[in-house]
Formats: sequence, C-alpha cells, structure tokens
Amino acid sequence: MTLFEGVDEAYPAPTRRRRGLLSRVIPTVIALLLVAAGAWGLVSFQRLVDQYTVWTFTPSAAAESIADGSRMTAEGRFLFFASKPAVEPAALFDSSCASEQEGSGILGCYLPTGRTIHLFDVTDDRLAGLEDVVGAHEMLHAAWDRMNTLDRQQLIPELEAAASRLAGNADFTSRMAYYAKAEPGERDNELHSIIGTEVASIGPALEAHYAQYFTDRAAVVTLHEKSDAVFTDLQARSAALSTAMAALKAEIDTEYAAYSSGYEGLNADVLAFNARTDWTSNAEVGRARRALEARRAALDAQYADVVAKHNEYNADHAALTALTDQTNELYKGLNLQPALPSK
Repeated sequence: MTLFEGVDEAYPAPTRRRRGLLSRVIPTVIALLLVAAGAWGLVSFQRLVDQYTVWTFTPSAAAESIADGSRMTAEGRFLFFASKPAVEPAALFDSSCASEQEGSGILGCYLPTGRTIHLFDVTDDRLAGLEDVVGAHEMLHAAWDRMNTLDRQQLIPELEAAASRLAGNADFTSRMAYYAKAEPGERDNELHSIIGTEVASIGPALEAHYAQYFTDRAAVVTLHEKSDAVFTDLQARSAALSTAMAALKAEIDTEYAAYSSGYEGLNADVLAFNARTDWTSNAEVGRARRALEARRAALDAQYADVVAKHNEYNADHAALTALTDQTNELYKGLNLQPALPSK
C-alpha cells in the first residue's frame, strides 16, 4: 500500500519525487565536493565517492535483509551499500567470483578493482543466516580496503594474536592455507574478516574496533556457529556410523568364519556318525544323534545372528548413504564445485 492509496498516478510517492530531485542535484554537488576533496587527500576522496554511490544505489531486498541480519551499524551499512552488494544465482556468481582452487566453495567476494561485493544466493533453509555472515565478512573487506596503512598496522598484532589462539583448529589452519594459495599477501585482510564474524572471544581492542561495524557482533558469530553446526552434526553422525559399521563388519566376519568352520566340523562328524558300525546300544546312538542335532541348532542360531547383523549393517549403510546425500546437498548450498581437471 502506498502513502496515497488509489491516486498513485496523480500523486507519486514522496520518496520517488525526492529520489528524482537527488538524481538531478547530486551530480552537481558531488562535482563541487570532489574538487574540494583534493585538499583532503585520497581517503576523503574515496569517502565522497562512497557517499555518492550510497545515494545513488538502490539495494535489493536481499541485500537489505543481509545488512539487517548481520546487525550492521550505520557505518557498516554505509560500506556495504557503497560496495553495491549483489546476491547472485550460481551461474552469474561463478562468473563474478571465479575460483580455480580445487574443492573450494566460494560464497562471496569483494572485488577491490571495482570495490563491489558479490554474494552467492544460498537457498537451502538449513543454512539460514549464512548469507548474513558472508555479507558481513565481505563488508569487512571493504572496510579493510579503505583503511590507511597506520590503522592496519595497529590492527595486525591484535589479529595475529587472535589467530595464534586458533592454531590448533584444523579447519582454520586449512582455510588459511587455502587463502595463502588463492590470495597471496592477503592474510591479515582475511583474518580481519574471519575473526570479526566467526570468533567469539577476541579481546577488548578488537571488540572496540568491530563495534564500528556491528551493533551486536556476537549475534553474527552465533549465525556462523549455527550454520557450521549443521555440517559438524552431519560429519559427527557419519563418523560415528562409519565406526559402528566397521566394528559390526568385524563381528560378522569373525562370526561367519566360526560358523563356516563349525559347519565343516559338523558335516565331518555327521559322516563319521553315519559310517560308524560299532554302536553298543540304541541309547548310545540316540545320545550321539542328539548331540549332533544340538550342534546343528547352535550353528543355525549363529547363522541367524550373522544374517541379522548383516541386515543391520545394510541398514546402517543406507543411513550413511542418506547422510552423505544430505552433506552433498549442503555442499551444493555452499557452492562447492567439482575439482577442476589438470591443465
């Protein structure tokens, strides 16, 4: 519903009129400001360029939602929208943020040449909130891009200290190794985004720094942990099931070997029983026959147990396959691509 319901054509919404006015006035104002910016230096010039971009850029509903969901401050939103964030489907996104790293799953990128942000459109409901984290991550790249050398040098020791506390985290170590190959020389830039959106305990100096960009940084970290837990849970369940299946298979192999050996012995004893002619009484024959039948019954029960365990193993295998399928679907949601062929 518009402000002037029923008369939209006669009375355009005020926002449209104001936007039309700005579209005529802003270029003139900005042109004058840019001339004056020469005395301010490059940083101030970039701020004016960013301001003009924010004034003239219309964010999509998805981009607005990401800014809200990631609890960006006014400054965070400013940098985010100054980067003209685009939420793109797979084909378009892959052309924007191509990756040649084997097994890599790219969800977003900040392109410093055009100072733009591109985000993969995550549609899997199980990964709700992940786009907010990725958007926040890329916004922090935009912030880093606009920092001067002194500000960066003051942050780097804090970032490296936080990173040192993650040295035992295999996923973090693997991820930083990926960035070292994909983006050589950008370690601290990546640390700035990762620590700001994914690490809960970072110390007061970094908290004060990130407070410029987030009203509630902890909420962003929680979103990261929530989406990460989806994979952690699937991996834990798959690992537990695989371990149980390995143990069950060992039991089946051992029990079936005992069954086979037992039946070989029984068959030999049955042949011996049938060939024996020196029985002393019918009672002795009956006792020997009942003993053989008891052994056969025990072996049949053992075989039934082997079959039951085999069926249990097959059911576990089906469950593991289902977990693998779920994981693969989630990997698709993370834009993980098959390994590229060797060149």
